[in-house]
Amino acid sequence: MKAYLLNRGNIAVVAMIVMLAGMLTGCNDPFSQTPEEDTTMLWPAADSTGYWGFINEKGEMVIPAKYDRTYGFSGGVAQVYIDVDGEPLRSTGYQVPTLGPQHAFINKKGEVVYTLPEGQGFNDHYFYYGCCRFGDMHKTGMMDNHFSTILAPMDNSVFAPFGPMTKDGLATSILGYFNKKGDVVIPRLIKGVDGYIYEYCKDFCDGIAVIGYYRDNYNIYGAINTKGELVIDTIYPYLQSVGNDRLLYKLKDSDWTYAGLMDTQGNIITEQNIYLGGENFFGDGGLMPVRNNQGLYGYIDKNGIVQIPYQYAYADPFYGEYAWVWKSTTMSIKSTEVDVNLYCIINLQGEVVLSMDTWDKMPASLISSGVHNELCLVVDTENPRLNVYKYINLKGEVIYSWSEKTNRQGYDAPERREQTEADRDEMMLRMFKGTKYYPLAEQCVRSRRAHAERE
Repeated sequence: MKAYLLNRGNIAVVAMIVMLAGMLTGCNDPFSQTPEEDTTMLWPAADSTGYWGFINEKGEMVIPAKYDRTYGFSGGVAQVYIDVDGEPLRSTGYQVPTLGPQHAFINKKGEVVYTLPEGQGFNDHYFYYGCCRFGDMHKTGMMDNHFSTILAPMDNSVFAPFGPMTKDGLATSILGYFNKKGDVVIPRLIKGVDGYIYEYCKDFCDGIAVIGYYRDNYNIYGAINTKGELVIDTIYPYLQSVGNDRLLYKLKDSDWTYAGLMDTQGNIITEQNIYLGGENFFGDGGLMPVRNNQGLYGYIDKNGIVQIPYQYAYADPFYGEYAWVWKSTTMSIKSTEVDVNLYCIINLQGEVVLSMDTWDKMPASLISSGVHNELCLVVDTENPRLNVYKYINLKGEVIYSWSEKTNRQGYDAPERREQTEADRDEMMLRMFKGTKYYPLAEQCVRSRRAHAERE
């Protein structure tokens, strides 16, 4: 989903941190909120055996470490990987288990409340607005918060990728946007542009979704509302929802480096003076990290006005009241004064709440906020063969820590035959034949072929 600071730090830790992505997130009520809004005072953590459980705010392992991997709680449940072959996922330097882990959800007592069949996994680690994607490496489906299937897993090459359920109650698929009942309510056809289909269907945000297609030798984008009506004309070579009822836009033949702000009705808010770089979207508090032409980051509000001055080597969006930034400073390393960048946590006023004390200590979560229920997870990477993970509070006090090896071993997935467009068309029609979606699938195939012939 996002680009983060980690590619500028110790590369050896990236693989481990990717596997930790989202472990801190969850939500108290995932059926009306986002996963970042968790108030369950339980945090996923490992112990010396290499297995995972959950600690409380005192650093006590209250749900025993017996899982291959754990993710944060949301709506009273948490996703876990149950070991099926007696070897923890990380006990021997990330060796992949022979049989693979089994995916399940547990409650706050550590009891398993739902388990997927062997060979299937969850694409989402949480329920997004009452829905969660699941399947295997070839197929993807969706279930509701009662673990009932909304959409049976369908072949990724024709049906996926489709996104998670959004606040607007719609998710994307190759056929268009479907609701929580599994009905396609917005077909993948652009009204008023005969013969064209949405070649790009992005998730809904603030009641609109960016759509686009290829025409006249370049990509053009616009936006539709939840009724499928075009509310922003398809005239922009770049259009991206960034939250807070705002979108970033670019006009044709303009400098690709900069973008402007518009609202969800297509009204221009600022000229194209926002440098495209980093993680451009509005977080909590209505602030968005942006970069100037000197390469420094600061934060602007929804009107494009700078609220936190340009001063950081990098800046993440705000989640809650806090955000991670990369702040340049001078420190002594082996009796030599050197310029380094330290990770810090700032508040909405731009004040440094917590600063890492060494250059090699960095945030160890890719999705969650800098502070999750008053704790944050960081990793020390000074030892190239050992990562030390620590939960710390805003005073810098260590609540809980553990270490893990870094010599992860990869594996090669089976090769899949390269499919042609004709293969995908045939598979789509075969998959939907006999269903209420067959006429729509047939229409998508005809439209795509007509588009290809015109090109």
